[in-house]
Amino acid sequence: MLDIDSNPMKRRPLFIQLFYSYVPIIIIALIVLVLFINQITRDFYYKHVKEDLYERAILTSKLIAFHKGSRQSFQDLVKGAGKETSMRITIVDESGLVIADSDEQPSLMDNHLNRPEIIQSKLKGVGSSQRFSTTLNQDMMYLAIPLSLDKNNWTVRVSMSLSNLEMIIKNLQKQVVYLGVIIGISLLLISFYFSRKVTIPLQLMRKDAESFVETFQLNDPISIPKTKELASLAISLNKMAVEIEKKIKIIQHEKNDREELLSSMQDGIISLDNKMNVLSINDIAKEYLHIKAGNIIGEKVTSIIRQKKVTSFIKKVKKKKGKTQDEIVIKTNKKRTIIFNGTPLIKEKTVSGILITMTDVTFQKQLERLRQDFVANVSHELKTPITSMLGYMEIIQSSNIEDDKKHEFYGKVLNQTNRMNDIIDDLLRLSKIESQEEDSSIELVDMEIKDILEGSMDDVLDKAQKNNNRILINCGDIRANVDAQLLREAVANLLENSIKYGDSGRDIKIIVEADSQVLIHIENSGQRISNKHRDKIFQRFYRVDKSRDRKAGGTGLGLAIVKHIALVHGGEVFVSDSKKNKCRFTLSLPKISYT
Repeated sequence: MLDIDSNPMKRRPLFIQLFYSYVPIIIIALIVLVLFINQITRDFYYKHVKEDLYERAILTSKLIAFHKGSRQSFQDLVKGAGKETSMRITIVDESGLVIADSDEQPSLMDNHLNRPEIIQSKLKGVGSSQRFSTTLNQDMMYLAIPLSLDKNNWTVRVSMSLSNLEMIIKNLQKQVVYLGVIIGISLLLISFYFSRKVTIPLQLMRKDAESFVETFQLNDPISIPKTKELASLAISLNKMAVEIEKKIKIIQHEKNDREELLSSMQDGIISLDNKMNVLSINDIAKEYLHIKAGNIIGEKVTSIIRQKKVTSFIKKVKKKKGKTQDEIVIKTNKKRTIIFNGTPLIKEKTVSGILITMTDVTFQKQLERLRQDFVANVSHELKTPITSMLGYMEIIQSSNIEDDKKHEFYGKVLNQTNRMNDIIDDLLRLSKIESQEEDSSIELVDMEIKDILEGSMDDVLDKAQKNNNRILINCGDIRANVDAQLLREAVANLLENSIKYGDSGRDIKIIVEADSQVLIHIENSGQRISNKHRDKIFQRFYRVDKSRDRKAGGTGLGLAIVKHIALVHGGEVFVSDSKKNKCRFTLSLPKISYT
């Protein structure tokens, strides 16, 4: 994998690097140039001084050759000539003895036979040297030539102080250095300019490339610079961008297809890499695992899933390296039973990732429990009368009892038979309503509610009269979309329930309200139903007081039938709050909207 610096600003710009590469070259070139110029200047001036000394030595030798006199007269001549020429003139005989000197008394001077310029003049005809003069206490340049005078082989030596010359050379060197600095600064500015000029097209290409990276859409291609190499680079980048854009569109299309597929699936799916980082997850999986919305791709699965059973299952899948299945109950905002299937993704005999599928079987589990409870309840409800019937029949067959007793036992057997028949009829009726609810085969018709309520009252009138109950209806001109027969049956069941468990001799009221819904209240005097029973009384065979319910002759299915009739109509039935010593059932129906 490429090591990409996440912070390129830490790196130097290209034009700075180019500029810095020019700086040492320019500095070295300037130093060499200054040293070269200094050396040339020094050589030039020294050569010029040597030539001047040579000419003055020739003139001096000619002057001395024409002079006739004693050695003392030579001293006077040399002093005068030295003052006029601002040079030191020395005459040395063949033994090295100083005959005359323009700046010093000859008698005080050392023997000059061993002086380099004297030795060279005897050998080559001209001798020169540079050294510090202890006599004059300064640097001097000496030049000597042979002088033949009256058969004497003397030497004429002329010399000049180098102090002034060195001062001139130093001043010239300063000027050269100043000039070099000016030239250096100029070159640095020129190099900076050309460095910027080279990098500006690159910066433009960088901005265009960054814009492409942000959007991955080549709205404007990279501009082509005039430089051949940069133009080739820009063309290559444009071609690469076009190809990348094509590849991205293909990948995005595949990604959208994959996400649509994952979203359309009824099962939860989550894929992980070998480090347990999330590669993909659909909304169903997020819902099952109670994961908040947001981008969790790349996150550790253990940091986003809080259920230990789930994380343990994932670890087991990775460790087992084979298909694994487990049933896990997840408790979040609601209790779910989910089947987890884990499949490790094997690549080159190593686990490269894990695929987890989640199937919600909560409803199936609930249906299974309901089926089991239903079978158990039906068995129990049918077993009770059957047991009673068998007992009575055994008594009738095995005992010599009187005819009136037999008649009594036969009547009880008949009652239990009728009870069994009622249970079976209610079960069949409930099953029919549930099937109509599932296939939506019931046709709802706009009808007057009051007419249906009066029919329900007629159905239970005999039972009400036996219990000394009056049924009072308070209903205005209210209409709703209903199945008349089913609604009549539901209200009749609620009225019958009020007759059985309400107080004898008290009125039963039917009150109908209409606002956003049609509410049918059936209210009777009697003991209120406690909160712990309110949600359960609409279940099959559920009884608040089992002994009292059996004495009243109920099958335990009446309120369950009412519940499903309400669901068929898109409504509900519930026990509503009422006054003390009052019990109220409420049947809600959707209200007709008129346009």
